[in-house]
Amino acid sequence: MTLNTEQRDGTQPSELELRFNLDVEFRAEDDTARTVKGYAAMFNSKTKIRMYGGHSFEEWLNPGCFAEALSKSADVRFLVEHMHFMLLARTGAGSLVLSEDQRGLAFEAHLPDTTLGRDTYENIRNKNYPGMSFGFRPVKNRTEYDDRGRLIRVQHDKVDLSEITVTSMPAYPKTSVAVRSLATRPAPDNLALRARLAQLKG
Repeated sequence: MTLNTEQRDGTQPSELELRFNLDVEFRAEDDTARTVKGYAAMFNSKTKIRMYGGHSFEEWLNPGCFAEALSKSADVRFLVEHMHFMLLARTGAGSLVLSEDQRGLAFEAHLPDTTLGRDTYENIRNKNYPGMSFGFRPVKNRTEYDDRGRLIRVQHDKVDLSEITVTSMPAYPKTSVAVRSLATRPAPDNLALRARLAQLKG
C-alpha cells in the first residue's frame, strides 16, 4: 500500500467537485428574517465516492480544511440545487456567514424577500430539502493506493470553497452519501497510475 502525504491535484486546482450530504444539520430559525443556519459539511465523516467503472474510494474532510479559503474572504454563494441563477445569499453581500468549528463548516444565511427566498425557506422549514451540498476544488490532500495502484482513501487538508447549496437530491445509501459530480469526468486513476509507476521505478 502506498501512502502519499503531500498529494496535490496538479499545479492548478481541478474541476469543481460536488458533494451531497445527508449527515448535516440545518434548520429555519426566524420566520420574519428568513434566517437559515446549520452545517454544510462535517469533519471526519467518512464517505465512499463512486468513480467511473464502479471503483470506489473512501474520503473525508479534516478539521481546518476550509480555514485558508475562509480567510481569503472569497465570495461563496448559497444556492438551490447548485443552480447559479437560483441565488439565495452570498458572503460578498453579507447575507451568508461561514465559519469553522470543531464539527464542520457552519453557516448562517438570511434569505431574500423574493419568491425563491420565501419558497426555499418554507421548504427548509417543512424538511423538503433533506440535505446540503457543497462545491469545492481540492488544494492539498493525502491519498492511499492499493497494491494495484487504485486510489482507496483521500483525506482533504485544504480545499477551495465555491458554493454551498440546499438539495432535494441526496437519496443515496449511507455508503455513497457523497457522490463525485457527473458534470466533469474525474481522473483519479491517472494519479494512481503515476504513483504506481513511481513505486515500480523506486
